[in-house]
Amino acid sequence: MKAAQFEHHEPNTLEEAVSLLDSLDEPTILAGGQSLIPMMRFRLARPATVVDLNRIDDLDFLTEEDGHLRIGALCRHVDVEESEIVAERYGSFADAAPLVADPQIRNRGTVVGSVAQSDPKGDWGTVLLAHDGEVVAAGPDGERVVPAEEFFLLPYDNMLDETELITELRVPIPADGEGSAYHKLKRKVGDYAMVGVAARVVLEDDVVTDAGIALTAVDITNVSVPDAAAVLEGETPSGALFKRAGEIAADAANPESDEHGSADYKENMVRVLTQRALADAVERATQ
Repeated sequence: MKAAQFEHHEPNTLEEAVSLLDSLDEPTILAGGQSLIPMMRFRLARPATVVDLNRIDDLDFLTEEDGHLRIGALCRHVDVEESEIVAERYGSFADAAPLVADPQIRNRGTVVGSVAQSDPKGDWGTVLLAHDGEVVAAGPDGERVVPAEEFFLLPYDNMLDETELITELRVPIPADGEGSAYHKLKRKVGDYAMVGVAARVVLEDDVVTDAGIALTAVDITNVSVPDAAAVLEGETPSGALFKRAGEIAADAANPESDEHGSADYKENMVRVLTQRALADAVERATQ
């Protein structure tokens, strides 16, 4: 089946793209297209107008600048996967990138597009939450910055206005003694997560001074678990401490039973993956 007829726009600048979003009737944004194009092909989605961002070179970046790791709207999953900066300093990002779908999708799909889709089974929203990240959006009224903690509202729904687009994601550059990790349980290679956990810790004199823990696929959105992170702060890392954090994370989770496993099983996997992610994060923090 072929896509239904639609009007296609290819802006060359961010300003032109924002103007189109403001002037057109219910436009749909295309960046990587790895979710949109299959839906259009099978006519599950029939947008009348598509605004294609791929000619806007200013949105294609992955860099450390102004105290943040900045991920532009046209940064592909594979760009994160192959980044030396990410490999050296951002363990959870390096863990998550090769776990996204398959190589074909990683070569075209974008990190920002995944966050914009706001699928609670998506990996990047969880990593963003664990790092106290931000979503930068542009619209007719200018730019605004939304903390990741406030961005996700419901499955496939977020704080973006229909006339806005995400220009970049930002997370703070790691502090000295910071490490992070992401662990994901999936049925087979290429699948969405059944359960995922991102963990970030900052150590000073072998004591946790800051932490972040977030979960994938166990609630109606990607969610952070501040209570689990809080029990780590001021403590020396240990297996018992990680177990306690895992228990709190599991209690905070709200998974549903499905063909892949019961809610009890998924809660138990939150316990296990939280402990594993924290252990990896601490190991990386001490390297």
